[in-house]
Parts: sequence; structure tokens; C-alpha cells
Amino acid sequence: MTNTKSAASPWDSPIFQPLLHEAGLAAQSLCVGLTTLRKANYQQTERYYGGFFNYTIGLERVMKLTILLDSLVEDGKFPSDQQLRSAYGHDLSKLLDAVQAIRAKLDQSELHWQLPHPDIIGDAVVFLAEFAKTTRYYNLDVLSGRAPSLDPVARWFQVVGQPLLDKRPAWQTLRVAAKVSVVAELLDDKMLIRSMTEDGTPVSSVEEAAIAEHNSEYVAKEGTFLCTALARYVIEVLRHRGLAARGAGHVVPAFGDFFALFNNDDALLKNRRSFSIH
Repeated sequence: MTNTKSAASPWDSPIFQPLLHEAGLAAQSLCVGLTTLRKANYQQTERYYGGFFNYTIGLERVMKLTILLDSLVEDGKFPSDQQLRSAYGHDLSKLLDAVQAIRAKLDQSELHWQLPHPDIIGDAVVFLAEFAKTTRYYNLDVLSGRAPSLDPVARWFQVVGQPLLDKRPAWQTLRVAAKVSVVAELLDDKMLIRSMTEDGTPVSSVEEAAIAEHNSEYVAKEGTFLCTALARYVIEVLRHRGLAARGAGHVVPAFGDFFALFNNDDALLKNRRSFSIH
């Protein structure tokens, strides 16, 4: 069994650098994914694909790190690769269930963060799990003739985007309507527009384009926050398990250093347009 405790320095430990590198990769993937998602809109749907691709990779790695550390604390060793693969694979839903089971063992008075949007988060996690396993290949599946599922961007708007828009404050909806009316009056007979929204609805007028732009921005902000808060929820458990491992004498990194950005309140995270571990 790998010795996880005795080392003259952290750099002499056989587990310290792999954990360090994995935490850095997970944090970087999350930040790249969230930054890209925050910039996504109906005219640049590639940013949704890229954002979800990086975000789901980062989230999976954070959750697996959490499970590894919990095993180290409880059993004194890591689970094997085969155990991880057979139990979870790339299934984010199963991984989140495992993280929540670990969280339930912790002192609840020391935990600060909860999952966002209880009425939406379940469907969001299912979407992210499907993307991590299969729908990230959607476009290749279409081109290769495989029976495709719904476009993941359209699916995101169906299960997350529209529910978020339905919850948009009435005053914001009225303000958007007023702005759209002004833009349409000024430009409607001066522009030819042919596009479509994230869910495939045709956009053929200035008014429709203005509405689509406002909706994209709102969903980008609120949807990115939902993903950020989900990551924050998981990272809090990782941080606690890391501290427990260090307390037990295991030579592991200070995981909070990689994810300090996520240990912030809703207002700060919601107003971010870019994310970085530095």
C-alpha cells in the first residue's frame, strides 16, 4: 500500500504531486468552462459546447478527488481505478450522490453552501451528466448517422434556460420589453435578420433578435451562476475532506488554495464575467 504519511517534505510523498496536479487541472477546467458559458449567446452557440465540455470535466474531477480523499480519511487508502470506474464511470449524477453522502457525515454547522435553485438543479445535473457521457458528441453523432438526441444547447434551454426566464423578476421583463420596442421602432425596416435562438426558434426581425439577445444574456448570467454554485457546493466538501486528511497526517495539498474563488457569496459569483484560479 502506498505510504501517504511519512515524507521529509511534501515533494517526497508519492501522492502529493498527483493530487496537486489534479486539483489544478480541475480548477482550471472549471474556470475555463464557466468563463466560456458566461459569454455564450444565441449567435455563438459554440461557446455552450465548449463551456459545458470544460465545466463537466472539471466538475467530475473535483467530485472524484472528494471521493478519493474521503476514502483516504476513512480507510487510509485510495479506492482502485477499477472501483472508481465500476461505481461511477463518468456519471455526474452518481458522483454527486456520493459527494452528498460524504457531506452528510460532516459537521453541518461548518458547512455554508447549498445547492442553488432547488426546483431546477435536479434537471440541470441530469443534463450535465448526459453531456459528460454522451451528448457532448451530438454533432458528430448527427454527421455519422447515429440517431441523435436533442441538441444539448436546445436541451439546456428547455430544462434550465426557460425555467430561469420564467423566474425573471417582472420589472426586468418590463424593462426588456421597453428596450426591445425602441430598438425595433428604429431599425426594423433597415435590417435583414436570419438566425435562430438556442432552442431553434427562428429569428427574423429586429424585435425577435433583441428579445433573443436579452434572453441569452439573462440565461448566461443565471445559468453560469447555477453551475458555479453547484461547483462551490462540491468544493466545500472537498476542502473539508482535505483538511481531515491533513489532520490525520496524510501528505495532501491545501485544496482550498486552488478553489478560493468559489468560496464567495451568491452576489459576487453571479456578477462575475470571467473566472480564474490566479
